[in-house]
Amino acid sequence: MSNNDAVTLTSRGALWSDRALHASWMRSQQYGLDPSKPMDPPTTDGIDTGSRLFRAATPVLRRMCAGIEGERLSVMLIGAQAEILTTVNGCAQIDHVVERIGATPGAVWREDTTGTNALATPFETRRPLFVRGVEHYVQDLHGYSCYGRPIFNPLNGRLMGVLDIMSVAGAESGLMRPFIDTAIAEIERNIRSTSSGSTRSVIRAFEDAARHPAAVVVALSRAMVLQSSMAARTLSATDVSALQQLADGVRTATRTELELTSGNTARVEMEPIDGADGVLIRVQARQRPAVPRTADRLRYWSRVQNWVDDIRDSCRSGVIVGEPGSGRTTALAGAAGGRARHAIDGRTDDPTEVENRLRSLINDPGREVLTIDNLDLLPQSARNLTENLLVGQAQRVLAATSAPRPGDADNARLLDLFEDRLDLPALRDQRSELIDLLNEVAGPGVRYRFTPHATRVLESYSWPGNHRELAGVLRSLERSRGTLIDVTDLPIALRMKATTKQMTPWQQASCDAIMRAMEICHGNKAHAADYLGISRSTLYHHIKEYGITV
Repeated sequence: MSNNDAVTLTSRGALWSDRALHASWMRSQQYGLDPSKPMDPPTTDGIDTGSRLFRAATPVLRRMCAGIEGERLSVMLIGAQAEILTTVNGCAQIDHVVERIGATPGAVWREDTTGTNALATPFETRRPLFVRGVEHYVQDLHGYSCYGRPIFNPLNGRLMGVLDIMSVAGAESGLMRPFIDTAIAEIERNIRSTSSGSTRSVIRAFEDAARHPAAVVVALSRAMVLQSSMAARTLSATDVSALQQLADGVRTATRTELELTSGNTARVEMEPIDGADGVLIRVQARQRPAVPRTADRLRYWSRVQNWVDDIRDSCRSGVIVGEPGSGRTTALAGAAGGRARHAIDGRTDDPTEVENRLRSLINDPGREVLTIDNLDLLPQSARNLTENLLVGQAQRVLAATSAPRPGDADNARLLDLFEDRLDLPALRDQRSELIDLLNEVAGPGVRYRFTPHATRVLESYSWPGNHRELAGVLRSLERSRGTLIDVTDLPIALRMKATTKQMTPWQQASCDAIMRAMEICHGNKAHAADYLGISRSTLYHHIKEYGITV
């Protein structure tokens, strides 16, 4: 290495602190590459479009193509010999760039042919890497920034290739890293799906058990070790080895305890996997504390239940009025009880059949109660027939409906004909009881506490899905590892302000990626920026631009 080369390397290397980049520059110089020369990587005779990687990646790349349409972005895939298998470009400008730098199918992108970049270096080091602008060794790439990550065979751990995304330098998006990481996860799932029957049985059992993000699950067989994301964070290599020893020879469901290297004692549940030589292991290192619930029911639930009990034991007609998702269908079923009934649903039933059934009841009323869900969605002719039933009072009618719109005199008159009426408030009108309501719906043995920030987000949300959406929030809270809930434990939808801005597919995906990164990093903006591969100032700009509540 000449003195000039050493000076150049040192000055370039001073621009970053990543040892991997500096080591890659050293290797590139040792290969004798001239960074000032145009890119001209060698090419292979052909590419294997029938390889397992190519077949598994093809549908994923089609989806990625739609996500970057119109953007100055390119996605590149190399195979097991570092040969470019295919590229997906967002616009014609990038088409020309890709061709100019020699990133065409068959070109070999190893460090000895292309220097430091996010295809060749991850292939060399087996580790993901972000390379920005002048961090590239070859000057032809200084105008671009790239993130690349190796793809390993999920069944045997062997390197299969690298997936990379390239943008214009200085225009790095917060989506680049999670965009690639998510795609590789899909590719690995596709690879698993083509495995043998025994292997698929192990994978299927593992995926079913690891569906919950907080689940600590390990699946073991002679050919593989699968860990859920939470298991990878919770268990050390020593812990996994101990689990392998415990699972050896397991023939029936077994429970035991294991002291983890962290010092925590974990409960271990093991069961053999049907149709395979594998064992599924569930590890419970921490349990959510059970806090006694208050015996006092909410005023809201008491009022609803009292009305339902009263109307069920009477012979009166009644109507339940509320927004979709407010619990009106559940209340209607409770009001009808277990009695025989004629049931009509204005959302799903055929209008002609509904009219015929209503006419039949007008001509020959019965003792069975008539329940009508989504009364407001019936055609006007069917609502007129319902009005005749209510006026004649020969047939008992229970109904659930949305409130009449302002100026809708016909529907308002129809509702006035019912003898009893229950109005269910929208969830946004119950903000003062929202926290208690969450705990009420959560069921016995659980009582959540919320930080002030989380409480503000919950109370400022519009809750368009009402109680149906509340149930979804509770499912997400089950992933938390305790009962103290911070804003990062809440679903993404709750933490985003409504916006009228029209976003491109890439901008929308970028917004979602930032929210996921904030969730993964537990609200730490510095860690989220590092995870996304962008500066903190860029992250703050995107948070403000997309109206993200964090």
